[in-house]
Amino acid sequence: MQPFGAGSPVFAHDYWLAPATYRPAVGDKFDVRLLVGDKFVSELERSLQKPRTVSFRLVDKDGKARDLLRSGRKDQKPVAQLVLPGQGTFVLAMQRDWAVIEMKAKKFHEYLEHEGLQRVIQLRKATGEADKPAKERYRRYLKSVLRGDGVASSTWRRRLGHKLEILPLEDPSGVTPGDSLPVRVLFQSKPLVGAQVSVFGRQGKKVTVHAALTDARGHVSLKIDHPGEWVVRLVHLRRCPEKKKADWESFWSAMTFGVTG
Repeated sequence: MQPFGAGSPVFAHDYWLAPATYRPAVGDKFDVRLLVGDKFVSELERSLQKPRTVSFRLVDKDGKARDLLRSGRKDQKPVAQLVLPGQGTFVLAMQRDWAVIEMKAKKFHEYLEHEGLQRVIQLRKATGEADKPAKERYRRYLKSVLRGDGVASSTWRRRLGHKLEILPLEDPSGVTPGDSLPVRVLFQSKPLVGAQVSVFGRQGKKVTVHAALTDARGHVSLKIDHPGEWVVRLVHLRRCPEKKKADWESFWSAMTFGVTG
């Protein structure tokens, strides 16, 4: 969540896990990169920042997790080089620790508009804060769905215990282009209602964008137009309960997956 140049309208930038392939052959080594950018266009690559990372795991079809943070080297890039031990669906999961940013009123408002956080905009107006700068702390929850040898299993259904979590209601790597992917969004294990969820799909240099709001069950259906690499992402913002640390706190979630033709 840092400025990446004068052309960027807001400071809000996504992080996402980007494996070299979403359908690795069992036994083959492949890279996993941690990318940062806007609208699924990478602007830089992060290393494995151990002090800033709470957990980094690879969860197999039996629910067993390999600790990639413990086995990884500090500041290694890419963040992981993996070999899947068997067939089936695996889920990569990373939690990053708190970071803090301060924004002037105009930039903070643009960021809120960009993320569809109208409730916060109205609250700032009602409390006379609309023209005041804001200090925000933020945390990120990332995951990626992989298929060993292209074979599906039900690992994608598993809840990982992320405070803000995107839960697909169908296997995202099994979606047929032209259909929709239904997902459920949970915050503190409860449905998150009225949240703006975006999905970006990349095929070559083209990036497709769709967005919709979650319903009363925290559900939303997202259009998957074409084969390629996809990310579902959202931001949830609330008052920071620890007022000495920040005015607001946000939670960012992103799930990447691959769709075949």
